[in-house]
Amino acid sequence: MRDKKLAAALLAAVMLAGCSASPLSSDIETLLRAPQLTGQTAAVQNALNSYLGISATLRYPASGEFLSPFLFGDWDGDGEAAVLYTSDASTNVWLAILEATDEDSWRVSQTIEGLSGEVESVTYAHLRDSESQQILVGYGSAQGDKYLVVYLYDEETLQTVISQQYTHMIVADMTGSDETEDLVLALPSDSEDGVNLQLLTNTPDGFRSAQTTKVGSGRYTGCAALHAGTGGNPWLIMDGWTSTAQNSIATSIIVYDQETGFLSSYDPPGAGDLSRTTLRYDTALVSTDVDGNGSIDIPMELNDGGELVSPLDSRLKFLLWRDYDDSDGSSDCFGIYDSEYRYFIPLPESMHGNILIRSNGSGTGWLICNAEGTSIYCEIRVVDPSEVNSDNYSRIANIGNQQLQFRLIRSYYGLDVVELQKGVVLFE
Repeated sequence: MRDKKLAAALLAAVMLAGCSASPLSSDIETLLRAPQLTGQTAAVQNALNSYLGISATLRYPASGEFLSPFLFGDWDGDGEAAVLYTSDASTNVWLAILEATDEDSWRVSQTIEGLSGEVESVTYAHLRDSESQQILVGYGSAQGDKYLVVYLYDEETLQTVISQQYTHMIVADMTGSDETEDLVLALPSDSEDGVNLQLLTNTPDGFRSAQTTKVGSGRYTGCAALHAGTGGNPWLIMDGWTSTAQNSIATSIIVYDQETGFLSSYDPPGAGDLSRTTLRYDTALVSTDVDGNGSIDIPMELNDGGELVSPLDSRLKFLLWRDYDDSDGSSDCFGIYDSEYRYFIPLPESMHGNILIRSNGSGTGWLICNAEGTSIYCEIRVVDPSEVNSDNYSRIANIGNQQLQFRLIRSYYGLDVVELQKGVVLFE
């Protein structure tokens, strides 16, 4: 009721102001007015509008690393600008490349029409050489389809290197080159029989060569995510939708075969059939770098992690995150995953198979006990921040408008709030 009265008072004030330029109406107009571009971006937009003879409508990428319609980089090694826009003449997005004429002036060099009216994502890559960058634009359709276009700008000429429908994409060094990067696309498939991965890389015979390989035939129905770490091995981690059960995913490692020039699956020594051992039924559990060392860790659900007392056995899971880039396995991370609040907490490896977990008294979390359940090590709970007791509980992380908290009850080596704060992983 109080909010309604305030809103009514504000409306009345605006109406009383009439057409006069009162401070209140001026403030409201300022809030509603679109932000004005300044500096370099303003100069680029002015040059584009002058070239078109109209005011272009800027188009912002929906996701990805770059969320601005203005792009600045070395498209041909000299330093240029690019703009994503639409105009009255077309409903599709256009890409304009601009060259700097002096410190504050730009001129449009090239424009090219995109594939749809929506920009899904934008990124850059050194696909040709280490000096120039290529522009990668993902376009989205109203039906949910995605199309990637790789643009090459060279000597003031803009051309399309590849135009391909895709579901996921990643830029990574797959071929071990020190000079260039590679592009991998997961392609849509009607047959749902494996995942077709397309590699775009330099070859001695030409600027680019696109090669397609099927991964997980009879096992995967589509790609759920692609990952590339910064560790020692030039490989990809692919999480794929499986045909085992609805809403289940598994993981494969993808490598580049120097002899054949194609991508292929790889099972590290001692891993067994990786796509079988990594099967999981919570699709939030995608592979990720849980320990921050630059390598991608793959989650595996454990049956021997410990005992989960009902009803927690339907909510919690014991996980082992394995880093196959680390040959001695020293980066493996053991812990607990909470599927209700979607977070992972690392635990000391010595607890693996030696703990029992049961609900706390308030029902807001759980207790980690010894295997017999006779001694409690700590309490983990999710509560409203107002319930923080600084004498007993410490914050580990924020989950939405709630707080993940930790209370140490019995000292255990490697179990402390600092390690939990550093190691906790939150999933969307």
